[in-house]
Amino acid sequence: MPCTIWPSTTTPAGADPDTSSVELGVKFRASTDGTITGIRYWKPTQTSGTHVGSLWTRTGTRLAQVTFTNESASGWQQVHFATPVAITAGTTYVASYFAPSGHFAADRNYFSSQYNSALMHVPAGGG
Repeated sequence: MPCTIWPSTTTPAGADPDTSSVELGVKFRASTDGTITGIRYWKPTQTSGTHVGSLWTRTGTRLAQVTFTNESASGWQQVHFATPVAITAGTTYVASYFAPSGHFAADRNYFSSQYNSALMHVPAGGG
């Protein structure tokens, strides 16, 4: 059953004014074993450059990486990994993307408490 942390109807409050390049990530765990087939992020209109998505272990080992292509001017951007990555229920992973020009989506205190979406769970402070 395909699932995601955020439904396509979710939109962040705005864009951060910082123009520094930064790797942004979110910690998550799944309720069941499964596979991660890709990654997505919200793109504000102010951001530019080449965006790269990654999946990591909790301890910082990169499991997969992919470059976003054919991005729209703003909104959800999605890309699939060359090979799906098997994950284990209850194990913490990090999904991230590189924002080369800053201006990343920002919604302060969004993860002040645990966030749950179907089989995906983000701990408090996990973003």
